[in-house]
Amino acid sequence: MSGDNTKRLPRWWSGGVCAALAVTFTHPLDLVKVQLQTQSTKDRQSVGVIIKNIYQRAGFLGFYNGISASWFRQLTYTTARFALYETGKNYVDAENVSTKMGLATFAGLFGGMVGVPGDVVTVRLQNDSKLPPESRPTNTFLTAFFAFTKRRAYLACSGELYQPFHAQFC
Repeated sequence: MSGDNTKRLPRWWSGGVCAALAVTFTHPLDLVKVQLQTQSTKDRQSVGVIIKNIYQRAGFLGFYNGISASWFRQLTYTTARFALYETGKNYVDAENVSTKMGLATFAGLFGGMVGVPGDVVTVRLQNDSKLPPESRPTNTFLTAFFAFTKRRAYLACSGELYQPFHAQFC
């Protein structure tokens, strides 16, 4: 195979799959981070207390609250970024570093915009996991995603200020 001059086709989709696998291992850390960041100033808890509370409420699987939204975000964000960059290399001067940097910046920006809904839903599900199950406004990826898109559509047609998640969903 070393003497084979055939051109290898890009596998841009593998970036999204690998990112989804990676987030499977890092998601518990992200969950703790989100819960630390969304604490009220009067009820501050340490990392140890947060970890203990997650485990007491839901066991080991509690550390994976919101994982479906994290997978969605990685599959959309990373796959879009890799696909756009791989495709774009055919249309720019691949020898020019600044051109490739511009393409990478554009691909990253576009991927970031594609990944925002998944990121917002991930944080929402991770933050809601602090609440008792009967008090959670969202408990599944689809519920949170449709609530997010409904609020975005409302903003676009009404001109109202966008204040995500300041009140319970309808």
